[in-house]
Amino acid sequence: MNDLEYRRRQLQQLQDSVVNLEDLANNISITDMTLNDFRMDLSDYIKAHVHELEAAPPGAYAITASANIPETQPGVIFCLRNELPKAVIDSTYALAPHYLVYVLENGEICQNFPQAKKILDLLKKLALGKSQPDTAAVSAFNVMTKNGADMQRYQSLLAKAIAAITGKADEKGIESLFQPGGTVINRDKFRGADDFEVVAYLAILPEPRRP
Repeated sequence: MNDLEYRRRQLQQLQDSVVNLEDLANNISITDMTLNDFRMDLSDYIKAHVHELEAAPPGAYAITASANIPETQPGVIFCLRNELPKAVIDSTYALAPHYLVYVLENGEICQNFPQAKKILDLLKKLALGKSQPDTAAVSAFNVMTKNGADMQRYQSLLAKAIAAITGKADEKGIESLFQPGGTVINRDKFRGADDFEVVAYLAILPEPRRP
């Protein structure tokens, strides 16, 4: 779906619906309706890093801390891909079949997929210009997850993200998403929900304590 079609459907939705002002403030804005700036950034990045992107495995992740970015809170930003193209979750959503969800560490949905532009803005603030890992954050993540062996916390947050997208809460099938070769939820195990692949995620840890 192109941007013009996306805008048309969003405006039609506003015209045909009784709009709740709180929903309007939280989910729909004219500035959210265009992602051209990000497409241009992505186009430039692809030209310079096409081989790295082609070689990147699914389920790639990075670790950072919430320090120095006032609007961030500890949690995780997931980028998920719907593996069932015929299953339409929201016909007005421009990034389908990809979905961005920002889940706080307490399980609260900070920003759901209709707020994709806000999530992309935040990702840009957190990542732009950083080519090296945040070693302190990576060390803290490794301690917390026992070097990736215990991903229960993130499995729970992923279940919250998928429930926010599909409107269905079920943690069955979530564990395999953090295991090698197990990036897709099996529909038989995750009853009633669409299948998703974890494309990437960014874990945002609390600001390190200062001595």
